[in-house]
Amino acid sequence: MRTLVAATVISAALLYAQANRDLRLAQTRSINGTVSDVNGKPIAEARIDHSDHRGVVQTDAGGSFSIETRAPTLVIRKAGYRSQWLRTSEISKVQITLQPENPTPQIRACSRSERCESISGWGAHFCFPRVPGVKAGHQGRDIDYGIRGYGTRHAGIMHGSGPNWSFGLPVTSEVWQSTEYQENVFGTDPLITIDARGRTADGKLWRSLSEFGESASYRDANEADARLLDGVLDGVCIRPQR
Repeated sequence: MRTLVAATVISAALLYAQANRDLRLAQTRSINGTVSDVNGKPIAEARIDHSDHRGVVQTDAGGSFSIETRAPTLVIRKAGYRSQWLRTSEISKVQITLQPENPTPQIRACSRSERCESISGWGAHFCFPRVPGVKAGHQGRDIDYGIRGYGTRHAGIMHGSGPNWSFGLPVTSEVWQSTEYQENVFGTDPLITIDARGRTADGKLWRSLSEFGESASYRDANEADARLLDGVLDGVCIRPQR
């Protein structure tokens, strides 16, 4: 089981890396922008994520940023604000106004009495409700993570947790290939959870609930399966650490 789970994760990582290369723009684009709030005040340290840069790109004290990228889309994120998704092929200079989230959304704590499914150990604290039509699988593990699946007949959620499991972001190739995209950011920096979802050109749906060290996601789902799997992710609560 350990070998099978590890091979599945490694294969997925290689496929995503290839997908990133295939989805990049043919030519590099230079993009200059400013990020401000609804009152025109510059927002410093807003992240420009899902570029093809290895390091962190963020706005300066004046809310400005400059980036050269072949990424087809970018996401501008700042805890306390609604994220904004940008198509890079359509812009060179851009002024971005982030709408405030007031109050900042939080994922609720699990009650003592509710029954929900999670991963035992590995620092996991996402706990998901039992939803008719979705079956929880047995927990798997490798040397540095635990993993569990929740599935319908045709699609499923992969829930994993461990010190190196997640960087806390949705998968870049899924952000890039989406024709529709939205996300919510829960919590405050640096402890944030990102709930992202999108639709691809072929009409398939994906969703990712992620924070540093833990994620739960599905991909390539049709409308009916996505509704069932969303019932699982929408019901998430935070399990107290023991």
